[in-house]
Amino acid sequence: MIDVNSTFVKFMASLAVVPIGGYLGYIIFKSLTDLGRSFTGGGEASASALLWSVLPVLGFAVLKGSADGGSKLFATLRRVIISAVITVVVVLALAALANVGRGTGTDLKIETGLTGVIGNFILILSDAILLGMPVLGFVIGFFLISSMAGSVTEMVEDRASEGVVRIVAIVLAAIAGMLWFGVITAVLNWLYQFGDLRYVIIAPAVIGAVLLTGIAIASNPHRIIPTGMFIYYIVRTIMNIFRSIEPLVMVVAFAVWVGIGPFAGVMALGLHTIVALGKLYSEQVENIAVGPIEAVTATGANRLQMIIYAVMPQIVPPYIAFTLYRWDINVRMSTIIGFGGGGGIGFLLSQNINLLKYRQASVNMIAIAIVVASLDYLSAKVREKIT
Repeated sequence: MIDVNSTFVKFMASLAVVPIGGYLGYIIFKSLTDLGRSFTGGGEASASALLWSVLPVLGFAVLKGSADGGSKLFATLRRVIISAVITVVVVLALAALANVGRGTGTDLKIETGLTGVIGNFILILSDAILLGMPVLGFVIGFFLISSMAGSVTEMVEDRASEGVVRIVAIVLAAIAGMLWFGVITAVLNWLYQFGDLRYVIIAPAVIGAVLLTGIAIASNPHRIIPTGMFIYYIVRTIMNIFRSIEPLVMVVAFAVWVGIGPFAGVMALGLHTIVALGKLYSEQVENIAVGPIEAVTATGANRLQMIIYAVMPQIVPPYIAFTLYRWDINVRMSTIIGFGGGGGIGFLLSQNINLLKYRQASVNMIAIAIVVASLDYLSAKVREKIT
């Protein structure tokens, strides 16, 4: 990833359009999620079942479209349209099923015993799907529009004159500076409520446009920019920031956002798990042996084939071991999360201690010890088998 490079004009094109793509992806997926929820507003799952029944038909259409003859452009356009339709159907179906699961989980949660546990799990899973769907749309729009902008800009570089390419780079740099400075200050305004739009959005956007325009004028549009290095350090910095926040602090913030309960605990542990595993995964990739990569590359393999046959065999076993170890950590951390309002047995333990019910608290502690010891033994055995 670090050795991925692009020209200055392609880099400016990606910077200029990715905020728009992410925003559009978020809006589209959120609208589709709301539409899918409306299909099951009354609790019926018939609409969801109907949506899922369309998927095999669309899958057959994709295979048939790939097998049929025709121009390359028409075949590509057909695959894009069918892929978009499948994406829409999947989002609608997942939203509809999650809405049904939310209602079912709410009804089952009030029951006692295993039924209540299953209902609570269904409710948390459904809430996570409904909350994560717009975020997934943001990520898809972010990368999709960036890829499209890079392809279009590359075509302009190949066919246009030097002067036109320089003008395009300057315009894209101005747009990128305006959008990014405006977005950053808008986020700060959301946090701190500065209030005056002239100083919060307009002035920073103008400053950003002028700054990047000056950089574009002074730079060669064909200059090589280490895009991979740029993305690597940004993502690593974000992960370091979130990893420095303890899950107990995260659960307090999420409890204010979504309310006290297991869902807040799941979100806190989930976010901390993502950033922690992200660091472990990235370091594992950085420390792989270069011999297999050089051997596969020498055979004429492309980048994707090199990743599949030289990189993945070296990282899959450690990835599984890291994931199981993190799962073991989360089981132990779930007790502490309960003290911060994250629900679960930790919340019950906190209540019993505060109410001076030490007999019940002792039972909770024994149950926690048994579960943690059992899962620790199980995960250790699994790690021994795969490493």
